[in-house]
Amino acid sequence: MLKQSIMAAALMLSSAGTWADWQLDSSQSTLTFLSDKNAGVVEQHAFEVFDVAVSAAGEIRADIELASVETRIGIRNERMREMLFKVAEFPKATLSGNLGELDLASMGAAPQMASIPLTLSLHGSAQTVVADVWVSQAVGALYVSTVNPIIVRAADFGLAEGVEALRVVAGLKTIGQTVPVSFNLRLTNAQ
Repeated sequence: MLKQSIMAAALMLSSAGTWADWQLDSSQSTLTFLSDKNAGVVEQHAFEVFDVAVSAAGEIRADIELASVETRIGIRNERMREMLFKVAEFPKATLSGNLGELDLASMGAAPQMASIPLTLSLHGSAQTVVADVWVSQAVGALYVSTVNPIIVRAADFGLAEGVEALRVVAGLKTIGQTVPVSFNLRLTNAQ
């Protein structure tokens, strides 16, 4: 009985210690979103500057520099910074949540799928979004990728007026008010 208790305690300690501090490898990570204009013209964009960290407790936090939006068209980048995101007032978006329920000890290289509730803070508003993700690890690296895009609705974050302003200035018939966001992250052990 004592032997079983010691083994159970050892297993609990080993699984509690499987999380480490992880830092983003930005050279091998992407954060992208799609826009839809004129009811069917879909374009992919990205944020070029963002940081993600996962603590030893499994807490995840992402900071996204909204001024780093890249649409491959300079004037559109500028308009999105000024008219949509209003980066002078709201320079960053943040995502935070917890990956702690994932069992890294048994994961190995085989990915685990999880639905992670995250708090998205954007443009002065905060909402819960759910990220369906694959998480896997290799020697010294943790990979987190969206299974399905996270759906962000402009109205939920006070961005509908900015989307409309972009539509008018660009002379478009429509710009979609719902944006799918995806990410592929590689994090390395900070220890």
